[in-house]
Amino acid sequence: MSRENKKGKSEVVDKKGNINTNHDMLLVSLYFFLFVFLAWKAPYIIGALVLGFYFSIILSVPYDFVMKKTKIKYLAIGAYVLVVVIFIYAIISFFPTVIGQVNAVIQRAQGAQLTLDLPSWAVKYIDELKVNVSAFLGEVVKYIANALPSLVTMVMLLIVTMLGIESIKVYFNNKVQLLFVDNPEYGERFIRQFFSDVRRYIRGQVLVSLISATLTTIGLYFIGVPSALTLGVLSFIGGFFPFIGLLITAVPMYLLAFTSQGVKGMLWLTVLLVAVNQTESWLYGPRIQGNNLKLHWSVIMLSIFIFGSILGFAGVLLALPILLFVRNFWRFYILKLRR
Repeated sequence: MSRENKKGKSEVVDKKGNINTNHDMLLVSLYFFLFVFLAWKAPYIIGALVLGFYFSIILSVPYDFVMKKTKIKYLAIGAYVLVVVIFIYAIISFFPTVIGQVNAVIQRAQGAQLTLDLPSWAVKYIDELKVNVSAFLGEVVKYIANALPSLVTMVMLLIVTMLGIESIKVYFNNKVQLLFVDNPEYGERFIRQFFSDVRRYIRGQVLVSLISATLTTIGLYFIGVPSALTLGVLSFIGGFFPFIGLLITAVPMYLLAFTSQGVKGMLWLTVLLVAVNQTESWLYGPRIQGNNLKLHWSVIMLSIFIFGSILGFAGVLLALPILLFVRNFWRFYILKLRR
């Protein structure tokens, strides 16, 4: 049996009068696996599109702030354009600087000599560790150099996605109900809830990462670690990749702390990173993010490692959105089906 909804579209209804969404559930599952397959086969393209969506949300923060304070649309648009220009300039100029810093760290680490009176076995172990970490960073630089053509394509797609995100939103808003057959309005509500959860998380993470990066930069200055500002910016970017970002940004921090301050600098850096991490976890992180995710940290970490190993860079970006998608799919369709 079927009936028409408010917009005149047919809905499938069972004998009890409940709307049947079995076909929509299968379609949503198909869309999900198709997207994951594309991320697996074309990680740089999907990664660029996802990053473009992320940064469009981040860049909308100044627009919304100016609009809320002044109610003048032209000023809000000007603020948005200014941030976009700064972002594009950062893409062009910042990453070469970061690569240069990594190379400098490698050279300093390879030439560093211990001045502490340590046993020969300890000196040998530290020297081997220094060489291994330097070799690892060297491989990272080589990997980036080899992947440079794909990264250039990714950056171009990222910029195009950022500039065209509003028109994409308008088109998607008008066509989203065409993705469903049983109950288009319910399906649209599911899609909007998913994107709302992702948007709310990213906006909160901007402020969380900014606070953590500021505290880290100030701490690095006090410890006496060189390139504190560059490392602080790296920690801000790493804040959008839970656990993985902290591990990646900690490597150059420890190398610079060791080459400039020795073992004492590494110990102080450990105290700093633990203090910032715990302050974020127990103080301002939960207050800002609230219960946006409502997912256990072990589930988040496991998903990042799993999807990162399967999909590479795109998997790290998609881990949290995939978790949010699965959670909403369970609430909207699986639990509804069980009832």
